[in-house]
Amino acid sequence: MRVEVGLLGPIELRRDDRPAALPGAPQRALLARLALAGGRVVPTGDLLDLLWGDDPPGNATGNLHSYVSRLRRHTGADAIRREPGGYRLDLPVDVQRVERMAAAARDQPPERAAETFAAALRVWRGDPLADVADRLAFAPDVARLTEWRHHLREECLDRRISAGHAAGALPEIEEYATAEPLRERVHLLHMRALHQAGRTAEALGVARAYRERVVDGHGVDPSPALDELRGRILAEDPALRPGVTAPPPRRPDRFFGRHDEMAALRAALAGGRLTTLVGPGGVGKTRLMTEALNGGELVVELAERSVPDDVATAVAGALGLRAAPRGGAAAIASRLGSAPALLVLDNCEHLLDAVREMVEEILLRCPRVRVLATSRQRLGATGERVLRLGPLPEADRVALFCDRAALLRADFGDDDRTRALAAEVCGLVDGLPLAVELAARRESVFGLPHLRDRLHAGLHVLEPARGGDRSTAVTATVEWSYRLLDPDAQRLLDRLAVCRGGFGLDILAYLAAGENLLAELVDASLITCDLGATPPRYRLLETVRHVALAHLGPEDERAARDAHARWMLDFVTDLLRRQRVRNPDTTPALRRELANLQEALAWLADRDEGARLAAWLAAAGSDAPDPGLTAQLVRFAPERVETEADVLRALAAGTGQWLDGRLAEADRLLSAAIDRLPEGHPLGGAALLGRISTSMFAGDADRVRADASRLRADRAAPAWTRSTGLCCAALMDAYGGDAAAGLRRLEAYGTELTADPLDGFVPFTRAELLAGIDPVAALGFYDESLRRTERAGLGYTANIARVGRAALLIRTGRHDEAIGACADTIVRVRAAGMTAQLWTVLRLTAELLAGLGDPDTAAVIVAAADADPYAPAVMGPDVERLARLRAPDPPPQDVERLARLRAPDPPPQPEDVVETALERLRQAASKVVASAGPHRTGHD
Repeated sequence: MRVEVGLLGPIELRRDDRPAALPGAPQRALLARLALAGGRVVPTGDLLDLLWGDDPPGNATGNLHSYVSRLRRHTGADAIRREPGGYRLDLPVDVQRVERMAAAARDQPPERAAETFAAALRVWRGDPLADVADRLAFAPDVARLTEWRHHLREECLDRRISAGHAAGALPEIEEYATAEPLRERVHLLHMRALHQAGRTAEALGVARAYRERVVDGHGVDPSPALDELRGRILAEDPALRPGVTAPPPRRPDRFFGRHDEMAALRAALAGGRLTTLVGPGGVGKTRLMTEALNGGELVVELAERSVPDDVATAVAGALGLRAAPRGGAAAIASRLGSAPALLVLDNCEHLLDAVREMVEEILLRCPRVRVLATSRQRLGATGERVLRLGPLPEADRVALFCDRAALLRADFGDDDRTRALAAEVCGLVDGLPLAVELAARRESVFGLPHLRDRLHAGLHVLEPARGGDRSTAVTATVEWSYRLLDPDAQRLLDRLAVCRGGFGLDILAYLAAGENLLAELVDASLITCDLGATPPRYRLLETVRHVALAHLGPEDERAARDAHARWMLDFVTDLLRRQRVRNPDTTPALRRELANLQEALAWLADRDEGARLAAWLAAAGSDAPDPGLTAQLVRFAPERVETEADVLRALAAGTGQWLDGRLAEADRLLSAAIDRLPEGHPLGGAALLGRISTSMFAGDADRVRADASRLRADRAAPAWTRSTGLCCAALMDAYGGDAAAGLRRLEAYGTELTADPLDGFVPFTRAELLAGIDPVAALGFYDESLRRTERAGLGYTANIARVGRAALLIRTGRHDEAIGACADTIVRVRAAGMTAQLWTVLRLTAELLAGLGDPDTAAVIVAAADADPYAPAVMGPDVERLARLRAPDPPPQDVERLARLRAPDPPPQPEDVVETALERLRQAASKVVASAGPHRTGHD
């Protein structure tokens, strides 16, 4: 006698294909729960909860036994087995019969497959679990089976269309589409059927109406498949007509990049028994795995499995087995035997222990079986080879973004500006393929510039309007990993989210956390680790950081940010201590923590600790200026300078204004700080050196010399600071036209200028003083300055040495070398935000261009410098040089035109002047190369 349980309708028990009577509602619910377990043991506690919830009777267990006994009278005594801890049903279920039919249909030709799917759909007798559907415990199963029915119906309709029976299927499809107005696949089927039936205009109307419905009514985009099908219809793709052989259309989800990772994966599969692809959610592990397979593998998806027993059951099901209650892995190994096979286990991170145990059993028993797993965390199995997958490289992520965006918008651009904006957008989402694809969908709503701006404010713009799972939402994919963590690891991840740009192990002490918790976060692919850095560097991807920050309540965030700020204060304190001498590690350390420093500055902006951090950071960072940090320092300017904190704010803001070329305001703020700093203050030397620099650009030689003498007497200042002040006093002699006096002054200081072997300012000064006397010696000193400053990471001094070197090349007639030197220096000083030096090198470029026969452009550049109040003062011989550039002797017919160039209306903006200068230098360089001829390789 054949007995089967029916779940695809009211709960039913069939004997030899005829319904059998069942007892009351409790027994029906029990039968349904046991049948849904698919041959697994259902714990007794679960059954008690099902029957009575939170209010069981006093003898609930005895009543359960009684219900089971009554049920056995109808199922047979051996059908419901008592196991340790629960019960197990050993009867076939109609769900399993439909699964087998659906699996068979997928390997059949379209017409036969349509018949098989139709037969599978006829197994349904109504809504699944109809007579127990009101019980909350069955809600997930009802939803899953209902969705499965939709899927099978769509598969059946798809095969009917592919077999050429669109006309016959259209009435059912139209009825289905009307009943499911938001179900995209139904409307895709509707479009295909209409087009195949010769009603192409109506097919395109279906696409248009569906897009309007979901975008206007629900604020979400259709998938790329809608636009891809519409494009194929418009192109009259013959593959949409049955019986026509045509090459497959371009896939709407083309695979991009990963060439090295693919090679590594294939090599690992060829040479090892167990390989695990590990990486954060959304990085593309499953997709890479899919692309690497050839179709003969056994692929098991574990994402929707929720308990350890499901692992063996899922693998057994893929093999056509039902796993035994005990020894499931052994049964699987027995079935696999000694034949070669590749078992693929996808999304293992939430079932690691069960997967590891099963894999080790299989590898032990089956010598020719290999296993490939994908997981956010390694399995930890014996012999496991781990391949970590990171974000896409920039070129591949941009290609992916542009490809997906073009599917959704036919007029999506393909130019340098579009790709540059796309690169910014992809960078803001870490280059994770899932996030890149979600961003590409939003491009058709916002456009690239506005999408970029919204992503700067957070990742909310990528989230779906309603819900979203870990395959469609960035937040959901991170939350999935987060829930798998130990609570202490969750807490550490949330607090680490206040870091920007990464962190080192030293922050753990400030967060009262151990390295073991950090290791757990790295293993879970929630934190990346750069072991190539010294010391190792750790970072949260921005997608993870966005989610973790949302977990922090106000108090927790305040505590985390305070700890982070203490970390940065101690970091800068140590940085200044090490900067007593020129240290090659100082600038790299500063650059490494720049984002964290800016984050801490923003957090402490209104506190006294913020004033201290800003002032110390101004002193430490002025040697390697960063425009973003400079702008932040400027905002620390106090309304009045009264308290100690006000003094520190004035010093910080004054340094920022000096670096930004705002010399008058810099002088005011630095003077206020200098007047109120106590004698011997550790920042006194930095404040004096900043004012010396502003005085130099303003041409105030007397004040430079006075401050240099005052700095020389400050023994609390580092030796290199004192020697820099002395050098500045000597430079003022040279800039005033008396280089010999500068040299005498420099020689008078003697050994005071040789205290620091990495100080590049002393050789720069010697070069400046010798430039007009001994150009060869001067060039050697410029080169020595660059060697020292580049070794020590002193960007500011290196750039002024480049400016001086370019001037020497121009004035000694080495124009071909000067062209490259000017272009390189313009780019460097602009990137560093060094406004005064930018105008200096632009004036030198004007001098060079005039010498190369382009006086018009030279006049424009000089006029722009004259018009900008932030350009430095002109002194000594430069006064006459620039005067000649302003007033060349033009032919009579060019007088009026040149007058317009000298005084344009409106005056050109600095950035326009920079671009004009660079373009003219590029043109000049091209002429030099052309004139050199094919055989010249260097300077004669």
